Amino acid sequence: MADGRDHSGGFSYRTALPWTNIFRCFQIALDPRKLFVAALGVFLMSFSWWLLSNIFYKAAPLENDQNYSEGVVKNDFDGKDNPATGKPYTNDELTAATAIEAKRRFARDYAQWQQLDALAGPGGRLRTLPWDEYRGPNPFLFFTDALGGSAADRENAVRGFFTGSVPVLVEPLVKLLLPVAKIVSPGVSPLTRLYLFLILFSNVAVWAFCGGIITRLAAVQLANKGPITLKQATKFVAHRYLSYLGAPLVPLGIIGLVVAGLILYGLVALIPFVGDIVLLGIGLPAVIVGGAIMTVFLVGLVGYPMMYCTLSVEGDQSDTFDALSRSVNYVYQAPWHYLWNWFVAIMYGAAVTLFVLFFASVAVYVGKWAVGLTASAVWPERKPEYLFIYAPESFGWKELLTKDSPYEVKGGWVKLDRTGEPTTDSAKAIRQVYQYEPVNPDAYTVNRNDYWYRSWGAVIVYFWLTIAFLMMLGFSYSFFWSSATMIYFLMRKKVDEAELDEVFEDDEPEAPLAPPKLAPAPAPAPADGTVPLGSGLLNKPAVSPPPPPATLPFSPPAPPVVVSPPPPVAVSPPPPPPQPEEPKNPDDPPLG
Repeated sequence: MADGRDHSGGFSYRTALPWTNIFRCFQIALDPRKLFVAALGVFLMSFSWWLLSNIFYKAAPLENDQNYSEGVVKNDFDGKDNPATGKPYTNDELTAATAIEAKRRFARDYAQWQQLDALAGPGGRLRTLPWDEYRGPNPFLFFTDALGGSAADRENAVRGFFTGSVPVLVEPLVKLLLPVAKIVSPGVSPLTRLYLFLILFSNVAVWAFCGGIITRLAAVQLANKGPITLKQATKFVAHRYLSYLGAPLVPLGIIGLVVAGLILYGLVALIPFVGDIVLLGIGLPAVIVGGAIMTVFLVGLVGYPMMYCTLSVEGDQSDTFDALSRSVNYVYQAPWHYLWNWFVAIMYGAAVTLFVLFFASVAVYVGKWAVGLTASAVWPERKPEYLFIYAPESFGWKELLTKDSPYEVKGGWVKLDRTGEPTTDSAKAIRQVYQYEPVNPDAYTVNRNDYWYRSWGAVIVYFWLTIAFLMMLGFSYSFFWSSATMIYFLMRKKVDEAELDEVFEDDEPEAPLAPPKLAPAPAPAPADGTVPLGSGLLNKPAVSPPPPPATLPFSPPAPPVVVSPPPPVAVSPPPPPPQPEEPKNPDDPPLG
């Protein structure tokens, strides 16, 4: 078995430039097993986010709601003096103060609702399913616009690619850090923070398993060990799942404890004089220390991908705290190497991801085009574009597959109002989302109402396209975790001087077939040559013949056959003749 080291005496660019090992990750990431696990992880994560978004989302607050009425707000002013005059409120002052407070509360609640709506509302960032999420232009249309369009078309295509498609490669890291960034953002309501915490936990729970499997498969392959099956990698992660789950949760838990401590500190600081002079004045360094602790772990979360890689590479030699320690230490001890490795991975990954997206898009498009050639010549109304009315919108698949047909769609940014419906009134718009609108809505209506079998066929096509889309999207996740594994090897070699091919190996091989049961050996014959009872030929067990002798290059002379004489048979002597019985009385005559 190859050990992955270069034993040749010549120049090796991978030895001189270790970061070039990242280029190996393309073929590693194309493994169908990793694509399947990554697609499963994307689906489970998105479904859990969609479910939580529907549970926590609520309608926008209304300014005429009962909570902002004069009667409810006025209760907060009972027993309080006007801070401007230091005297009790007059009726006019109380009316004016109540109106101001009601507007302030509505503005605060509405701003908090906007934060929730942007995440969990219709078209929200965490509610949109992966096949409808905007990720830039379609790669096939990107090339056609860049090569055959005007200068403005090329500029728009390139800008759309770098702002939409390139970030796809770092989606796993972005989607972990996004809830964390929103939790610590100002103006977020407690309900939204609870929602974001559950989003974060579901994300960690899914990728602790799926990411662990991908990194384990990648670690064994990158170290040139193996082979390893998907079943073995799954069992490896399942036995250590608590460690995978706990590695990113421990720093988040430490941050939570520090936040709770500072909340209590701030509660005591509400006491006049004590809070102003002692806690927030003299005791401000304690607050800064607490903030520094949180910042250390927040910055250390940039090394989050290496937590799973540590457990997948080190195996039983690592645990939750070792994974956390290595990921944070590697980032702080060699930050420039870490950033450079990820820069190379992202740039190289953007190129290969574009190739995979382009290949998958062209494969679907060319297949649809070839099938439709017959309909174009014989029955134009039966061209198969009507089967793609439910095609995934992400990466412009729906735009590509319905192009130049009655079901053609055009993409663009659409303004939404409070209810999540499109609006043309800028005053009512609260945010924008990217949506595809049909050029001819009547064609969709006729297709659904007059041709039910077309709609059923479109649903079936949608099912298969969604699977193909998830596998295509799964490549970016597979490449991300494979690159993270290679980067962990490189960082470990930089900091700990460990070889790139050192990986923990304890995967149990597949259970072999059970060997055939051999018959028990016969009992040895007694030394005296007698045959024991019940040992006849019919009772003799079957004895396997001895294996044939090994073939030799010459035939040895046969040994002389020695015939052993049969063993002597013991013959019992005949019994003696009966003797006449003597009379008991000597005077009696003899009997007989």
